[in-house]
Amino acid sequence: MVALNKVLIAGRLTRKPELRKTPNGVAVTDLLVALNRDFFTIGGDRQQEVCFVDVVVWGKQAESCVQMLECSSPVLVEGRLQLDVWHTKEGEKRCKLRVAAERVQFLEKKHSLEKLPEPLHAIG
Repeated sequence: MVALNKVLIAGRLTRKPELRKTPNGVAVTDLLVALNRDFFTIGGDRQQEVCFVDVVVWGKQAESCVQMLECSSPVLVEGRLQLDVWHTKEGEKRCKLRVAAERVQFLEKKHSLEKLPEPLHAIG
């Protein structure tokens, strides 16, 4: 049987990424990506729905995400689905489906106020 586990999403971050390190010193960060979908109802009314997707990013790519991305930064994420399973202190089994990023593409350059160009003045 053939199996394919590939995810491609594009959206905006809902918060600034924060860097963590595993006990072995590997960098990791979590992204929460908002995916907007516009559609029309049967009655012709325009609607919008939002889907929030958890993404985990590892290694140097995680470090780059923390340095370059802000809240609302647009990203393109290529990865695979990953099911995390754990047990609570009460012994209840919990599951969470998320995307394990293989590649995160920044769709907008990070701007800092110090590096913005001087405004153009109208000639008149």
